[in-house]
Amino acid sequence: MENPEILVIDDEKEMLVSYQKILSRAGYSVTTAETGDQGLSILNERQQVSLVLCDLKMPGMDGMEFLSILKQNYPHLPFIMVTGFGTLEIGIEAVKNGAYDFIEKPFARQKLLSTIESALKNILFPQENDKSVQGFDSIVGKSPAMRKIFDMIRKVSYGNANILITGESGVGKELIARSIHKHSLRRNHPIIPINCGALPEQLFESELFGYEKGAFTGAFQSKPGLVELANGGTLFLDEVCEMPQNMQVKLLRMLEERKIRRIGGQKEIPVNIRVLSATNRNLEDALKQEWLREDFFYRINTIQIHIPPLRERSNDIPLLVNHLLKGLEQKYNRNIQKIEQRALDVLCSYPWPGNVRELQNIIERTYYLASPPQIDLSDLPSDLQQQDVEEVYSQWENLPYKKAKERMLERFEKEYLLYHLNHYDWNISRTAEACGIDRRTIHRLINKYKLKK
Repeated sequence: MENPEILVIDDEKEMLVSYQKILSRAGYSVTTAETGDQGLSILNERQQVSLVLCDLKMPGMDGMEFLSILKQNYPHLPFIMVTGFGTLEIGIEAVKNGAYDFIEKPFARQKLLSTIESALKNILFPQENDKSVQGFDSIVGKSPAMRKIFDMIRKVSYGNANILITGESGVGKELIARSIHKHSLRRNHPIIPINCGALPEQLFESELFGYEKGAFTGAFQSKPGLVELANGGTLFLDEVCEMPQNMQVKLLRMLEERKIRRIGGQKEIPVNIRVLSATNRNLEDALKQEWLREDFFYRINTIQIHIPPLRERSNDIPLLVNHLLKGLEQKYNRNIQKIEQRALDVLCSYPWPGNVRELQNIIERTYYLASPPQIDLSDLPSDLQQQDVEEVYSQWENLPYKKAKERMLERFEKEYLLYHLNHYDWNISRTAEACGIDRRTIHRLINKYKLKK
């Protein structure tokens, strides 16, 4: 992961040397400028400056004037004012004009570093300190697996490492990609999605790299490719295993050289992009079957994020249902904001082969058919209503009464305990208290039914 880059503007060369030492040792990349005009030139040339640290008193353009221009052209870029001549009023004025904070000279090294760290953290993750959050952006979940993914997004968004997102169809891989882009230093530039499974092989190169006028029949004018359009931002390669191998070779070269050439063109165009990829394929099979070239795979798989299927995180389903209902209620205002518990239980026990996408489809369909004020069990599709009952009946077939009763009790014990364990994130003490049984019994039942988190 690349370190955040800080642009420091100060007319005193000794101060620039001091900043360079302090910030470099703290793990930041540092670029310096002696005037405001130089600082603006650097910003125009470089797309990955994370934060600006600027002195107030400078010849020519002073810090306040620089801040005004910065906020017009780079409104989301964090700015910290530094002054040896200022007063509290000047600092407050800078903050009112869009500065994140101000520091007065002479300052302590730790004060400088903590202010920078706070600025980067709050600009990129303004809700990170909300411990009660039940999701991240539009991604909903509280299961341990999803919490790990939210933490991963926070960690990987800063840098430029290429990321491969894996998981079954419908789990929300594009949502994860868009969240990473939104919280990255590239968020002021576009994220360009490409569905590699939907592009005909013969059009792949022209769509990605563009072409010049007259390059082939029908090329009546020059056209930039999707890679060019993503310059400064993020390229999202969805269904990356469906990409033709010859295109994998060309993209690999582009990632190594950071240059492209349009079809029919002679000029090499520099590009500055981050690549996020996604696939629902098993990666071992993808390499073995040569859907992915090994060299290309290692280039796009610097960091990997796996999204578990919905059936493995059933305790996220109530949150997802409520989230979907709120969205539909805001859009259509039919006064249906809740779901009957029996209906919710059926949704939580269904295996969801289509994952979140299938759940979204079912909730949307049921929302239109239900009568206010709630969705009832009878509003669910008939196959969902029957699936639980049919499973139970099939287990009763040709069983004597005592054996059937024993099996039903075992089923109840297992599902009851698993529901509460998931609800309390596998906290044994809280689960035992909620169920009214001791911890030893909880452990015994976990071992009996071989339950796993």
